[in-house]
Amino acid sequence: MSKRVLVGYATGTGSTTGVAEAIGSALGERGYGVDVRPLGQVDSPAGYNACVIGSAVNAGAWLPAATDWMRAHAKALRTVPVAVFCVHGMNGGPDAKQTRKRLAYLDPVRAVLTPTGEGYFLGTGPTRADTGPLARWMFRTFGGTADGDSRDWAAIHDWAAGVAL
Repeated sequence: MSKRVLVGYATGTGSTTGVAEAIGSALGERGYGVDVRPLGQVDSPAGYNACVIGSAVNAGAWLPAATDWMRAHAKALRTVPVAVFCVHGMNGGPDAKQTRKRLAYLDPVRAVLTPTGEGYFLGTGPTRADTGPLARWMFRTFGGTADGDSRDWAAIHDWAAGVAL
């Protein structure tokens, strides 16, 4: 019998759903039995041998649906391997300042759990079609790095193919 893995996620605009599904697909390729579900539809992590929990990032933090679920189930999550991921539009660059800010997205998670892996993936950002020049300038000024759909499917697959569970 294969190891059962929950890929649970919280999304704001939907781009995290695609990332979670891609992670689930890569884990399935590894032979795991995978359930990909919004955290609001998961009563508990009971019955899973491992979990991959992720969230969109808003205002520098996971969405409350993800942090609340993780805290509510922290005791059970500490008994299985748990990897975590973020989908964000800000601070995707390689410089020290953006890296420090990006890693801080998971500080509240690390205060509760010790993840076996952490993934940081750009999601979607503003485009000329959906925002004006001032909004795009402000986005970039405050660390925005996603330009339209910036999800790197190969990087997401590679992370999931190698994450420890």
